[in-house]
Amino acid sequence: MNKVIDKKQSIFVLLLISAFSLLILIFSIRIINNAKDLNLQADMTRVNTSIIEYYIHNSIFPKENRCNIKEGCVNLNEKIIIFVDENIYYTSNEKDYILYSPSFVNNKIYFVTGFDFLLKKILEIPEL
Repeated sequence: MNKVIDKKQSIFVLLLISAFSLLILIFSIRIINNAKDLNLQADMTRVNTSIIEYYIHNSIFPKENRCNIKEGCVNLNEKIIIFVDENIYYTSNEKDYILYSPSFVNNKIYFVTGFDFLLKKILEIPEL
């Protein structure tokens, strides 16, 4: 018994396969972005540790006005050697500092400041 698939059935199968492929693609992109966010958080914690170590030895933070560590912060790079692959921004007035970077998963911004090493999520760029 040979059964032939008609046009309606073949279109339905094609649509079903396309829908599953789209779901897999969306799920994969989300997993990749979550992994990027975890890497970003690890980089920010590593940079924060270096800045705190510098502060412990010098009693001030390296002064900078909103620079991207990936592209090079002149004053910061003279004092601390930091290599990052993500866009992490640093600003400091020598008494306080802020590290921040946009999230890959949502529209929020991760930032960290101070000795607590806690990453906070906000919607706007923090100010000193």
